[in-house]
Amino acid sequence: MFYLERQDRWLLISGTLLLLAASFVGWQRIEPLRGSWRLALGTGVTLSTLAFAGHFVVLSGYDMSRDEQMATFDAAILARGRLFAELPAFWQDHAAALNTLFMYPADHRGGWVSSYLPFNALMRAGLSVVGSPTLVGPLMILVGAVALWGCARRIWPDDHEASTVALLLYLCSGQVLVNGMTSYAMPAHLALNLIWLWLFLSRAWWADLAAIAIGFVAVGLHQPLMHPMFVAPLLFILLIERAWGRVAFYSLSYALIGVFWLWWPNMMWGLVQADPLTLKPAGVDYLTRLVQALQQSGLSGPANMEANLLRFVAWQPLLLLPLIGLAFPVFRRNRLAAGLGGGCLLTIIVMLLILPYQGHGFGYRYLHGLIGNVLLLAVFGWKEIKTDVGRWRGLLLMTSVAGLVVMLPMQLAMAHAFYRPWATVSAQIDQSSAAYVVIGDEDVPFSRDLIINPPLLDRRPVRLVREAIDSSLITHLCADRPSVGLVGDRLLAPITRYFKSDKEIGRAAAAANAEFAPLLRAAGCRVSSLG
Repeated sequence: MFYLERQDRWLLISGTLLLLAASFVGWQRIEPLRGSWRLALGTGVTLSTLAFAGHFVVLSGYDMSRDEQMATFDAAILARGRLFAELPAFWQDHAAALNTLFMYPADHRGGWVSSYLPFNALMRAGLSVVGSPTLVGPLMILVGAVALWGCARRIWPDDHEASTVALLLYLCSGQVLVNGMTSYAMPAHLALNLIWLWLFLSRAWWADLAAIAIGFVAVGLHQPLMHPMFVAPLLFILLIERAWGRVAFYSLSYALIGVFWLWWPNMMWGLVQADPLTLKPAGVDYLTRLVQALQQSGLSGPANMEANLLRFVAWQPLLLLPLIGLAFPVFRRNRLAAGLGGGCLLTIIVMLLILPYQGHGFGYRYLHGLIGNVLLLAVFGWKEIKTDVGRWRGLLLMTSVAGLVVMLPMQLAMAHAFYRPWATVSAQIDQSSAAYVVIGDEDVPFSRDLIINPPLLDRRPVRLVREAIDSSLITHLCADRPSVGLVGDRLLAPITRYFKSDKEIGRAAAAANAEFAPLLRAAGCRVSSLG
């Protein structure tokens, strides 16, 4: 709701005004829009170039959220040819102080790695060898543009305008561009889903084999649920068509894929857990994770989902909703349109039940992999326009220009203002000469996301969670009289100001540090204040 108030309401108001203004000015007698694979490639290259540069210029070259950090963390491990990183004996019983959020739970931890599935990190590790892991998001944008064009050509082979409309909408999606600047797995979800759909629509045996290979990777990107919610309504079409051979093939293949990725967390937990006799705790396998998610969903789910959907609309092309509205009659007579819409509806319902709070992100992240569905549905709506098509073409071009000239700069400015405080604070922590830096879990909103360490703990200062430091760790930590920096309110002020919208600096860290510093000094640590 904070992001809705801070960012999205301004985007929604501006977008509505622009759409109203453009609807009164629309041009006449515009010739049909035509494009080719060159247009798809050019759109993808343009967006991917902007995304790569935007990671450094707009997002300050920083992984703000824990999801992004875990992708980078796991990529560093995989780039070394390992599945997990071993922890030094000193830290095995105190790993919680290093921040193990979104990692496999363990009582006596022999190693650490995130609890996400590996393929997003694996792609980042692969590109780190030949270039930069930052290329993954931009590359997925490029692949997504070409695959979207391919899907549109499969669906409307005799209409070049349909694929051009789809590419224009893709070009004007702020969610596609800005999330492509991040380390999130969502750009890969979108690209792989579109490739899968392109292959699925080919109706050839070799394409079905390739689609299953893509499905294996897509399920294993980071969470196993996203891709199946996209696939399930489309596979239902095969049941309606009584294509029993394809039904059997896809059903068996996805059953095997599901078994493999459901086994993966249990295998990984066995690697990081040092004591093989320890009972497996809740949160390792997906069944107990699901139970935990349902218990935590609470009564705020509908309000959160409402905010999510408004946020999704705010970061999409201006003409998207009107075109989706035109597509509603198509759902009853076109199975593919119903399948594409079904994937969106299924995802919204499931996420409302198990995880209505998306955390950070631009637009609604959990629908990101289905942006291709939404854009193709908008093209179905475009195809429903039977009269005054020239004016609609003018409206499409005008809203596209308005989106790129007005809305996109607003979105980029909002993304920069959001990431910059954390990037600034993190850079100042890195400049400290202390061996260890302590940050409180509740000093500022999401301050735990500042506590990120590399897998090998080979970067100083080591960042620690204040609330996870017990007397035993203090005794061992201070034995060699290391320097310990306590992060104070002034250093955290950029984050405080972003959330409070004023110039006041909080006192949460100062009060906690005042109680914690004497404990460290008494044990022999040399304590200093950072801000």
